[in-house]
Amino acid sequence: MASVGTSSELGTTDGGPDTSLTPAQKATLDLIRLPNQERITHASNLAAQIELELERETVDFVDRLDESLWISKRQLHAVNSCEALYEAQEEQSFEWRIPMTRGQIFHKCVELSIHLPSGRTASELVDEAVTSIMGRGDGLAEFLLSLRDVERAEIRSEVAGLLQTFFDTFPPLRSAWHPTTELPRKVLLHRGKIVLQGRFDLTLGRPEELTAGRVLIELKTGRSVPHHLDDLRFYALLETLVVGVPPALLASFYVDAGRVQVEHVDEDLLRSAIRRTAESIERLVELRLGRAQAHKRPSGACKWCPVAESCGPGQAWLEETGNRTVW
Repeated sequence: MASVGTSSELGTTDGGPDTSLTPAQKATLDLIRLPNQERITHASNLAAQIELELERETVDFVDRLDESLWISKRQLHAVNSCEALYEAQEEQSFEWRIPMTRGQIFHKCVELSIHLPSGRTASELVDEAVTSIMGRGDGLAEFLLSLRDVERAEIRSEVAGLLQTFFDTFPPLRSAWHPTTELPRKVLLHRGKIVLQGRFDLTLGRPEELTAGRVLIELKTGRSVPHHLDDLRFYALLETLVVGVPPALLASFYVDAGRVQVEHVDEDLLRSAIRRTAESIERLVELRLGRAQAHKRPSGACKWCPVAESCGPGQAWLEETGNRTVW
């Protein structure tokens, strides 16, 4: 079904290699750049086949829904880790916290670095990002405004450090690479009864007809955890269903370490994502309708779970691992 194709070069200027990169930048680029001869040309009906398979796997329980079920990587991760945590998150109103705020400001800085004239320092971009966010009038803006001056200064300092590490270890984002940030994707199944959605941190490259060429990159300001791979595989599914061509590569870039982990996309990976997504949808429907009791699976998430104090397995795990402090 697949054959080798060609696509535009990522990381070259005027057809030749870029020699102005630092060793760390070059190491990153070498991992996220897929040679033309390794890029896959897919069948024109691949997206239709995947959509048909997803709908076939979910048709038996979709009629039980009285309203649309919206699914993102967060719901998929939660239901595959601890269902009690998933239910608690669904019932609890969202609250901004400083670690999430740092991540949001960092992502805004990367976006601005692409679209503003070059020459700004990391600290200047952080100031631009904070000013932009605080002027939006949304929940994050209100949270930032509620912080003390010293807390906002600490966030600025931490994000500026992360951003400088990013600039030192990630190749400069050239317009020829077609970089985009916060790229939204939405897929409607069963006429909108099930909605799959996601937003990609950063994408580079683009497909050429049926030949894969886009790289989906998640920018991580925390540590590496196994579900990051599952998140990106779900994103590969969304990209395939919306565009009709899978991405060429998936990458998680861990900013503080300046390191990237990559995975090649093929049809086996997509089918694995189909199975996980369909199984998760079935479980989410059962939980929503009260036809199943939430399973409790203790893990590192117990440290910030809103129901950890009343969860026996969670408390036992926290005691055993020495993580007695709940968020």
